[in-house]
Amino acid sequence: MGIAPTDLASTLRSSQPGWRAPVAAQLDLSHSSEIADTLEEAGLQGTPRSVSGGFATLIADLEKRFESLSQQLAKTLQRLSARFAAPPPRALESTAARQAQSTVSPYDGLIRAAAERHALDPALLAAVARRESAFDPTAVSKAGAQGLMQLMPDTAKSLGVSDAFDPAQNVEGGAKLLRGLIDQFGGRLDLALAAYNAGPGAVQRYGGVPPYQETRAYVRDVLADYRAKALVG
Repeated sequence: MGIAPTDLASTLRSSQPGWRAPVAAQLDLSHSSEIADTLEEAGLQGTPRSVSGGFATLIADLEKRFESLSQQLAKTLQRLSARFAAPPPRALESTAARQAQSTVSPYDGLIRAAAERHALDPALLAAVARRESAFDPTAVSKAGAQGLMQLMPDTAKSLGVSDAFDPAQNVEGGAKLLRGLIDQFGGRLDLALAAYNAGPGAVQRYGGVPPYQETRAYVRDVLADYRAKALVG
């Protein structure tokens, strides 16, 4: 808060010869004309009319000093953030990431080719195959799903797969099915994966991922595997 003009005269009379700097730092410049009159009353004729210009110079100098200090502080904080806030690259790798690295598919070529034909990320298609069959082309589930992508017989037939145990046909059918589900659910991977596991009817019935423990675990695991593969790839 600045010194009011009514209190200024007594302040100036008691000030030492070097009064200008300490007093200037406290003056309320919105009262510059009153300050000038008060300075004259205090017996300091000849100086008051130029005081406001001196104050402006002083304030401008202080603003520059504070701006410079602020910039230096910001740079220091950036350096500290870069040094201490960023976790080591290996710390970003989850258990799923390490599993994705350690489980190498012997069908990478088939998966990449099918993914390209159906505009899918190969890492996503591989994550589904890994979760479905652990890349076992002879796998058969309790429900009767077959092959690498675990296609049900009727579904495989509708996708043009004549031999679900043929890796090339099975991966092609799985890629086609996954692409269709992604399109059906507006690009929502979680819903598409839920539909791959539980069927599109269940997703539509519940308006989202069905409250089935198996399906929710399936969606979580496939997405974690997919994201981990993207992270380390």
